[in-house]
Amino acid sequence: LSLLLRHYKRTGHANSLTITENTLKAMKFGGIYDQVGGGLSRYSTDYKWLVPHFEKMLYDNALFGTALIETYQVSGKKEFSDFANDLFQYIDRDMTSQEGAFFSAEDADSEGIEGKFYVWTQEEVEKILGRKTSSFAIPYYNITPKGNFDGKNILNITRGPKTIAKELGMQEVTVINELQIARDKLLEIRSQRIRPLLDDKILTSWNALMISAMAKTGRVMEDADRTEKAARAMKFILTHLRTSEGKLFRRYRDGEARYDGYLCDYTATAIACMDLYEATYESHYIETARDLMQRVEDKFCNENGTFHETASDGEELLVRQVSGYDGVEPSGNSNAALAFLRLSAYLAEPKMFLKAEKIFLSFSDELMEFGLNSAFMLQALHLYLGGLKEVAVVGKRNDPATQKMLDTLRKGFYPIAVFAFAYEDEIENVGKRIPLLKDRKLVNGKVTAYFCRQGTCLTPVNSVEELLKLLSYE
Repeated sequence: LSLLLRHYKRTGHANSLTITENTLKAMKFGGIYDQVGGGLSRYSTDYKWLVPHFEKMLYDNALFGTALIETYQVSGKKEFSDFANDLFQYIDRDMTSQEGAFFSAEDADSEGIEGKFYVWTQEEVEKILGRKTSSFAIPYYNITPKGNFDGKNILNITRGPKTIAKELGMQEVTVINELQIARDKLLEIRSQRIRPLLDDKILTSWNALMISAMAKTGRVMEDADRTEKAARAMKFILTHLRTSEGKLFRRYRDGEARYDGYLCDYTATAIACMDLYEATYESHYIETARDLMQRVEDKFCNENGTFHETASDGEELLVRQVSGYDGVEPSGNSNAALAFLRLSAYLAEPKMFLKAEKIFLSFSDELMEFGLNSAFMLQALHLYLGGLKEVAVVGKRNDPATQKMLDTLRKGFYPIAVFAFAYEDEIENVGKRIPLLKDRKLVNGKVTAYFCRQGTCLTPVNSVEELLKLLSYE
């Protein structure tokens, strides 16, 4: 879906956006999404998204959250940001450790029965909610005496509050309020049930995916709390799953970090650092991303420019595999290509751009024949072919014009651009860490944006309107 959004942005083909929106809404309103507690199940057993395998995986929810917030950016439709917030509330409540990192999964079954924790009989709902509130909830969640799953009901939504209000002859606001009461009460009662087993492992790459999703959401929605949750999780990873020499571990559980990190752990964490940078403009995130990718080059490199799944100083294996297949999460090589492209801009380092190019060339046959098996590599390729846009902004403190320009960059969907920012009084120091910002100055005493491609810059601009024209320029 994120690839379709990039296709829409590049081509203007309306169907790409329509398909993305319709699919996300079908998933959000279907039984695959937990209508009471939030969170996406692993997969649906039917084409209507009704009957899921009830297991919830961190990586699915991270990628779903990213697709939701990006669709909000593209469409401007608030429902998608609301969907994302609902999803993250589930992560906050049920999938976050006391230290701020994210757990791996929740099982499908409880008491030996798949889905038992999640399903309801109509009689249960009526007893819990009472006659008034259940009269709204039962039609809204498609609850019937017969049920749709072994005599019970997987809650799903096919009609919105407006339709329910019309059917019942009520005001829409009344229906919305009653449905919120119903959801809160059902969640309260459900919390007293025996829960599915929580897989409380903390996995590095899966955490990185959720950090990216939250960082993007915090940036786009100007939600400082969401950004802080992403930063807290990253701090945990870098503190507890990374050695002083820069080596990552794969898993943390019960106070122990264990198993050598895979390629995907390094590359996903590097990308999450860059996403956090664009949410906070704290330069240490770029430095960390650089160091992680340097270790990728040192320990994972293959002779043809691709990267092995395992490190050269890790466990001795008969074969060190190389893969560009994007399965349930992006492959390490797909993320490596994306990370090198973005870092090439921040660090003004053309050699990194060429490293990404080598990855694409090495996987060109697979991309041509089985492109959809590498959807994340295609996203990186979209950035490469689109002509990477580099935007460096220098601003003034307590300046409305500076804030206006930053707000524009935060909210817009610019998948082939990277953004760097510093205030004029810190540019000398920050420019040493992020060369894209080196020697940038205010022009005409105003906030100034420098628009470049592979180090070649156009005339700096002082207004949001001028910058938007440059960003729309292909």
